[in-house]
Amino acid sequence: MGRRKVTHQLIADHATRRVTFRKRKDGLLKKINELTILCGLPACAIIYSEYKDGPELWPNVNEVRSLLDRLSELPVEKQTKYMMDQKDLMKKMIQDAEKKLEKEKWYTRAMKLGIMASTSDLTTDTDCSEELAKAAEVVDKKLKAIRERIKAVEAGAPIIKRE
Repeated sequence: MGRRKVTHQLIADHATRRVTFRKRKDGLLKKINELTILCGLPACAIIYSEYKDGPELWPNVNEVRSLLDRLSELPVEKQTKYMMDQKDLMKKMIQDAEKKLEKEKWYTRAMKLGIMASTSDLTTDTDCSEELAKAAEVVDKKLKAIRERIKAVEAGAPIIKRE
């Protein structure tokens, strides 16, 4: 049986909201438990809700304290390296989409130039200077990147670039 689409908004009925909270909380804690077992890494969860007076801690108070102590010992830059609020997340998503769009534009230009080159004689009266200039720009960028990589490898950088 398939699942129906869920609209992400506040559930009006209090009883339904409580049941949904409990089920989703249990699912989240199960996923965290699986992550710790399968990947062998420490993890914890602190959940505040209107259904309990204090926070719910997973797996236990001592483990949560231990992990929070480890986190607080890190420099602030490392503590916040992967933290994002909604604004930061949207900025990152927009940047990623813009990068993807730019790659698609370059790919489309290259395809158009290839099609034009294969279907017409570039030595005829057809003005292809704009497309050729774009192609030359792409080639120049690629050559620049290759030269920079060669210099980096010669300077001792690893051959395989890890990101």
